[in-house]
Amino acid sequence: MHDGTISTDKITNDQAEKLRRLVSAPRLTPDVAASANAAAGLSVSPINASERTRPMRIARAIAVSSGKGGVGKTNLSVNLAVAFAARGQRVVLLDADLGLANADVLCGITPRATLEDVVSGERTLEEVMVSAPGGFRLVPGASGVSRLADMGQMQRRSLLEQLLMLERTTDVLIVDTGAGIGANSMAFAAAAHSILVTTTPEPTSIADAYGAIKTLVARGCRDGLQLVVNMAASDEEARAVHGRIERVARAFLSTRIDYAGAVPLDPAIPAAVRRRSPVTVLSPEAASSRAIRQLARTLSGESATAVRADQRQGFLARLAGFLGTTR
Repeated sequence: MHDGTISTDKITNDQAEKLRRLVSAPRLTPDVAASANAAAGLSVSPINASERTRPMRIARAIAVSSGKGGVGKTNLSVNLAVAFAARGQRVVLLDADLGLANADVLCGITPRATLEDVVSGERTLEEVMVSAPGGFRLVPGASGVSRLADMGQMQRRSLLEQLLMLERTTDVLIVDTGAGIGANSMAFAAAAHSILVTTTPEPTSIADAYGAIKTLVARGCRDGLQLVVNMAASDEEARAVHGRIERVARAFLSTRIDYAGAVPLDPAIPAAVRRRSPVTVLSPEAASSRAIRQLARTLSGESATAVRADQRQGFLARLAGFLGTTR
């Protein structure tokens, strides 16, 4: 019908094309970025003189992933956020476990809004972010909302538009992905600059961690993969676990898996969980807290060449591609 109205399909296609242009730009100056944001219908902040001459900043994204649940992935994400914040960096933890989000529980926070409200268009990302213990900001996930775990294209696009603004105001973006090898979980992990695959010394956990690595390699992530062994009885045990996965990955995937470090089995962690507080805040001198601070130091000390060259464009552009938003 031609009744003089603009079709919904045309509006959707126009919005998609604006986002494609926005996230595919290799390096935008602040002026160009502001114009692109405005073209896409995004709110922009005034640009002062210092920002005009400042190099375009892209937040470093670190994904914390796992092949199965119950390995302490979210606990590690929360405490890494605390450790990076203690180093004077602006840190945001994105709880991207869209099916079973619980980072807010570990922080003792009861959020009034979550990612579900961002995706639905009821709130902005800035509105749902909350201050968390230890000095970082948390974007709460939507626990148990199955429709978010299987986001449609329009919902994904809405989330991507919000994430675009986050990259300009953050130094480190920690992404707590969903456990397992689901499409959305792997997309969030693959888009990050560094991927920490979390495992425990248990054989089933090791097998599932390898499964996650295999899936990520299939998505093109042959560099930047690192292993964190949680609940380790000793550093020797953790290195032995890494050695097993490394040998298999080299033999069958032609891929190197770096050893990021280990977090020891520590009674301070379940005690902190019961208190709904990060262990690095509640018990900063616990063995696990010291290990997590060391892990943050290791990650902070990585040279620029350690970041995968194909991800210099930033987390958002990579995520858009993996979620099928770009052509």
